[in-house]
Order: sequence, then C-alpha cells, then structure tokens
Amino acid sequence: MPPKKPGKKGGDLDDGEEVLQAIIIADSFRKRMSPITYTTPKSLLPVANIPALSYTFELLGGAGVKEVFVVCAAHSDKIAEYVTSLQSSHSLPFSVVVVDIPNCRSFGAAMREMDSRGKIRGDFFLVHGAVISTIGLQEVLEVHKNRREKEKNKDAIMTMIFKSCLPKHRRAMFAEDDASVAVDPDTKQLIHYQSMKGQSFNVDPARFENHHNVQIRYDIDYADMCVCSPEVLCLFTDEFDWLDFHRDFVPGVLTSEILSYQIYTHVAPSGYAGSVRCLHSYNFINKDVVNRWAYPLVPEVNLLSDTSYSYSHKGVYKERGVQLAQSCKIGNDSVFGAGTTVSEGAAVTCSMLGRGCRIGKGVSIAGSILMDGVTVGDGCDIRNAILCEEAVLGENVKLPANNVVAAGSVIAAGVELAEGTRITVAYPADQSAEDDDDFSDEEDG
Repeated sequence: MPPKKPGKKGGDLDDGEEVLQAIIIADSFRKRMSPITYTTPKSLLPVANIPALSYTFELLGGAGVKEVFVVCAAHSDKIAEYVTSLQSSHSLPFSVVVVDIPNCRSFGAAMREMDSRGKIRGDFFLVHGAVISTIGLQEVLEVHKNRREKEKNKDAIMTMIFKSCLPKHRRAMFAEDDASVAVDPDTKQLIHYQSMKGQSFNVDPARFENHHNVQIRYDIDYADMCVCSPEVLCLFTDEFDWLDFHRDFVPGVLTSEILSYQIYTHVAPSGYAGSVRCLHSYNFINKDVVNRWAYPLVPEVNLLSDTSYSYSHKGVYKERGVQLAQSCKIGNDSVFGAGTTVSEGAAVTCSMLGRGCRIGKGVSIAGSILMDGVTVGDGCDIRNAILCEEAVLGENVKLPANNVVAAGSVIAAGVELAEGTRITVAYPADQSAEDDDDFSDEEDG
C-alpha cells in the first residue's frame, strides 16, 4: 500500500511556519554498551569529558536547526535533566523536546511514534545516537532540497551521509555495521546496501538495468546522519514490520516493487564523523578528539560554559583545580577533569580522567577512560579499561585489558580481573535488546 501523505494528525501538529527540525534517536536498542548503559544513556557518555549529546547539539546548531526532538526509551529522565541544565547555563540556538517513549523496543517503533505525533513539518535531519562530527550539514540539506524541488524528484526521500573509511577503521566496527554499497556515480542514487557480515556481496544484476554506471564501494561508512523528507516517517507507519534502519528500512525502500521512493548518498569531502556504536568505537572516538582529528571539537574549545580546559605540551588537557604530584608521570594524549588528583609515583598516559578522580600512589593507567568520581587505590595497574562514575578500586587491583567497571562498582584490594571482564552492580532497564558486544577483536569483525 502506498504511504499516506504527511499532514496533520489528531490536532497534535502545531500551526506555524516551517522551521528546520532534527530528530535524534538517543537509544540504540542494543546491548553493545552494556553494562555502562544500565545507568547512563549512550548519548550522555563522556567524550573527552564532554557528554556526547553536546557535540551532536553543536553539529545541529551549526546547520541552522531550530527545533530538536530527542527520542528515548531508557533514561529519559537523565536526558531531560541534562537538556534542562544546558538550557539554563548554555545558550542553545534551538528548542529541545525530549520525547519519552516507554517500552519502545526498536528504531522503527520510535519513528512510528514520531509520525503519530505529527510534529515534523518538512525536511529534517535524522541522527542516530551519539554522533560527533564536523561535516557541514547545510550543504547536504541544500542538495537534498534542490533534488526534490528544482529537479522535481519528489521520490527522493532521503540523503544518507557517508564518510571515507580506511581499512584499519573497519576493525573498530561491529560486524553488521560493516556495509558495502552500490551507487550510481552520476546521480548519487543508492542502488544497493548490504551488511558484509556474511563476507560476500550479493545483488540481483537486474537492479543495475536503469543505471549506465555503477560503483561498488567498500571505502565509505554511513555517518549515522541523513536528511529526510516527511515521507520517511510515514513509511515506518505503513510498514509496521520495519524495525531496524539498516536491515529493514534501507533494503525495503531499495527493493520494493510497489514503492517508487529513492535514497541518495552524499560522501563528505572533508570533516570528521564518529558515532558511538560499541565499546571499541567509543574508545576510538575519545582518542580521535584528544588527538585533534575532530578539530575544532577539541577540549580547550570548552563547548560547555562550566568547563575550563587548557592545552599544554604533549597533548595534555587540564581543567582548573587539577592536582598532579611532582613525581607523577603524565604521558601524551591525556585529559584531566577539575578536582582530579594524581598521587606520587603514578603514571597516566593516553587516558581520560573525569572530574573528582582520586588516583593513588604508584598507579599505572594507560589507554583508559575514567569517568567522574572514580577512586583508584595505591599500586593499581589499569590497561585499556573503562571505569564509570564513582567506581572504586582497592589497592593493587589489576585490570589487564578491555575491562569495564560499571558505575558504583567496588573491586576489593588485590583482585586481578581476567581480560574482557565486566563488573556491574546495576540491572538493565530493558532486557529486550537484540545483541551483545564482547569488546573483543573477534566480535568486531
């Protein structure tokens, strides 16, 4: 059945002129970030000690967005509290509405709920989760509008934004995010989109009949951002079995024998884009920001009015009030939040320490993320780990590699965890998510 035309629904649509809008889907509806996301929503995870949502807001504000809907099923209270704090302390260039959808289990259900509310009045940006990017979205929007209006192609309902992707970057991808595409290089129309989880590229040659030129590309990655027309929301409502963006929506549009809708691509010629999809990508994005690949999104820019980061030699960023003992050793690419203390003989390199952390004597920390309020006892050895808010390590604890210590967890003195172990004292708010993420090379394909 052809999708209905967008329009007013049940009087829920506010009258007024069309403004540029954006939808942020704050939930991933997966377990990839567990147990971190048992207590903290993915969109509020710190990237170089700044909540990821702030970077996404910065991106949308730069594109001229005037109204943002943050759609979430879990931890909506924490997201709403954070947005309220931003609105009171930081001048946001747009209004923000937190859309709480209890018991929402999929991306498709979230889109159907947004369609039912009738708030979207024109072309809009759709952002999946926690995105940190410097790509110019305004240019993509103009190309999309030109295609629909000047070229009179009303079937062009979406422009997906891609970025260049080197082979080494694919090692940080979850298997089903590792996709290849077929694109018409002349029109930029997307012809085929396929996860490479099965390690083979399969497409019906008949799909290429109306295209003189076709490129098969495995050197680009979807940036988790796109420009959409309102028909996208309507399609999710009409196709009730569409749950996932990658597995259902994109293939469904491209292969439909009934619908004539089209999806187009935009490969960003410059700019940075990273999306928190799993533990590995979270770690890589933190390093990218600290290593200044996302410039001007670097700590000393101080996106938030209550931060005070400064940049010093060897890529070290510190807020005011950090206390570093004279004999401690600080290596390259490290971030220290306000009120953090590092004791005598401790060594910190390539790590991010949040506010109020207490690092004991003789501690060694490398390649790790410590969120606010973490306490580390004397003699601990921490390698490539994530320690969440208020976690406590007793003396001489060893975290050898890829360990996660969730918020509020306490590890007794002398404990040595096995590689990849995750510790939590919390239970997930929703146990219906689809998959898991082992923070291991095998799982990341």
